[in-house]
Amino acid sequence: MTLDVAELADWRDNIEARVSRLEATSDQQVAKADYQGALLMSMDEDLGKIQVEFRAQRALLQALRTTQVEDSARISRLEAGQQELRAGQARLLAGVESIIGLLTQEPGSEN
Repeated sequence: MTLDVAELADWRDNIEARVSRLEATSDQQVAKADYQGALLMSMDEDLGKIQVEFRAQRALLQALRTTQVEDSARISRLEAGQQELRAGQARLLAGVESIIGLLTQEPGSEN
């Protein structure tokens, strides 16, 4: 089988056109891959920042929990102290009323 110069030129032009299209498509794919790679890197950075913020918020919530537990214990102690004061005040009031009763008694009446 013999090829003439015109057929060979047509074949070469056809191959060159196909290779050019493949190169253009390849360049587009490389550009898309670069863009997607940049997006993935950006997403990784964002996830890293989110994780840091999440850890900080978790630490803050733990600190709040600790503070609430300590405050609850303090409030419980204050309430217990308040109850003791009320009981003491009631005893004091009863004693003062007894003294008033004794002071206001008429002489000669013993009750």
